[in-house]
Amino acid sequence: MFTVGLTGGIGSGKSTLAALLAERGAQVVDADQIARDALRPGQPAWHSVVDSFGEDILAAGSMDIDRKRLARLVFSDPNKLAALNAITHPVITGRIADSLERLSSSDAIVVVDAALIVDLGLDSAMDALIVVHASDDERRRRLQVSRGMARSDVNARISAQASPAELLERADIVVRNDGSLDDLSRDADRVWERLREMASG
Repeated sequence: MFTVGLTGGIGSGKSTLAALLAERGAQVVDADQIARDALRPGQPAWHSVVDSFGEDILAAGSMDIDRKRLARLVFSDPNKLAALNAITHPVITGRIADSLERLSSSDAIVVVDAALIVDLGLDSAMDALIVVHASDDERRRRLQVSRGMARSDVNARISAQASPAELLERADIVVRNDGSLDDLSRDADRVWERLREMASG
């Protein structure tokens, strides 16, 4: 098994790159999906989050957590973000570890797609780190167009994440993603060949 961390700020396109690498043969561990699963009704983290933030974060007429409402709440208050992270991060890292354990005896190239890979301290356990980088203006445009996020929400999310410079300093491979999907697809070909070379020693 050859492990690869894949990270980048919100709106950089890292999950799109993860999907392109999966098409080329990578096994992808998706931290965002793990986080969503952890907050499903009845899960221990769901109970802890509802206890901490109140039933106002639940979608109307449902036991589901309204993720947009929760995001607006925590990204406007560093203390609330820290409280949420204290609940969810141990669950996320534990489930990532479980996924890696299941694949440990394989010869797979395993890509861990996680915006918070450095915050979680997982980058030091990876064989390589890919950072996807796009300009702040392009990231804002994508988030407002594709996700319909308000500019204030976008700015709060960007400011809460590690600075791009800090991520780029740690990167083994940098993918600059200010262009089209075709451009990113060509980069995925380049990155996949590089990962195969690195995995074969």
